[in-house]
Amino acid sequence: MKKVLTLIVAMAAFLAAENTADAQLLKNLLNKVKGTTETTTVESAVTAATTNGQAAGAALKALYTQYKADGKLDMSNITNLLNLTTLATNVKDLKGQTNKTAFYKDFAAGLVTGSNNLVNSANSSSIMGGLQNLVNNVDLSGLTQKAENTAASLTEKLTSASTKANTAVENANEIATSVTSILNLFKK
Repeated sequence: MKKVLTLIVAMAAFLAAENTADAQLLKNLLNKVKGTTETTTVESAVTAATTNGQAAGAALKALYTQYKADGKLDMSNITNLLNLTTLATNVKDLKGQTNKTAFYKDFAAGLVTGSNNLVNSANSSSIMGGLQNLVNNVDLSGLTQKAENTAASLTEKLTSASTKANTAVENANEIATSVTSILNLFKK
């Protein structure tokens, strides 16, 4: 696990010069792996649901940007795997929630902020429904293991990273189909 954390920190530093959003994604992932989160001094200002929504929104935006550029959700792309891992980590608490709960509403508010308004009042109900369907009906546990395995491979031999990343997540098609249906809800 220490190797994974070291790799993520190194990748975040590398990406910071090239793409601030990717560096922030890796920083958020690192914080989740460590079990820490950035908090404000006033704990009531930001709930866990809002924070999870913001991280999920940022991951959705990054996935949508790649999807729009490539016309598909590439499950062999390490950045996509990290974004999917971030999404899976942050939507897991939606399981069993209803749109009447405070958690659901706070999560949706965070989703709007984190996606930089890609999720908005016109599509938020559909997006939240898609995310609830994803978390309730798709096994997302393989994503975290896949990202850790890929990161470990990168520390051992950076040149073989693309080969290792191409190894399929067990239910990659199901995950890609579910996430693609959510991404299709955004206007192109």
